[in-house]
Amino acid sequence: MAAELLLAVAPLLAAAHIFSDSGFGEESRFQLWLHAFYAKIEPGVVWLIDKMLKSKLLSGTRPGRALLKALAKALWFLPHGVVVEHEAALRLIDSLPEDSHIAIGPCVCKKSIGVREEPYYTDMVIMYGAQAYKLAHPEEYKFISKEEAKELLRQFREHNLIHEVFACFKAKSWAFVICNCDPRYCIPTRSYFVTGEGVYPGPLVARVDAGKCAGTGSCGVCLKVCPFGAVEARDGKSAVRADKCMGCGICVYRCPSKARELVPRENYNPRFLPIEHTHPSLASKR
Repeated sequence: MAAELLLAVAPLLAAAHIFSDSGFGEESRFQLWLHAFYAKIEPGVVWLIDKMLKSKLLSGTRPGRALLKALAKALWFLPHGVVVEHEAALRLIDSLPEDSHIAIGPCVCKKSIGVREEPYYTDMVIMYGAQAYKLAHPEEYKFISKEEAKELLRQFREHNLIHEVFACFKAKSWAFVICNCDPRYCIPTRSYFVTGEGVYPGPLVARVDAGKCAGTGSCGVCLKVCPFGAVEARDGKSAVRADKCMGCGICVYRCPSKARELVPRENYNPRFLPIEHTHPSLASKR
């Protein structure tokens, strides 16, 4: 029994990584255990926020939404996400040190609110986050390779899931997970719809070539797949509202006419996204 326990814990004893000065550093023991504690209580936190978002008194009234927005700002230290396109998520995985950790587990939001819709195992924790969640939920998370992680990301894109890189304390070094979110259930994304907080736009924004666009009347795929309401019809053609586009790239991937592309967002502030690893060409221009 002791030998089995040692084998189970051994992978967690290796040094974990965090993002540090465009490279990688080692997490502190405090950082690892603090996040393991949060991983343990996270389902309860998510459950509570879900109840608040469903409350008509809160999300259905102007004073209630103002209260939720103030609460969201006060909880700045909790995980906040940045939307990234599929290629950026793949680059982030490729950039991780070879001896780093990646683990996959159940979607915390679906688990917390009792939804078992597939795909269910979409919580891709990386580096020190993989160790923290393995410590907190050893039976639910399993370590995977880089190639397995990238294959899962490709499968998630086929389900129109949104890649969101989350970090705590709005610090790049605390980035710990690539969530693959279904906006119908994702608590941070639903919080964004109500408060404008919790999830933020990525470095890219969609653009349409009107000459290639087949028109929203005969096509309209982009209108159906965009979860952020960033697509609208103008003179029968698809157009993008840059102020609403989060840069997930789902509309670009699904456009049958190949009329869409992602371009750099003007005056983008990376906040807590490790842009050197997700968008190195943009980081080199800063």
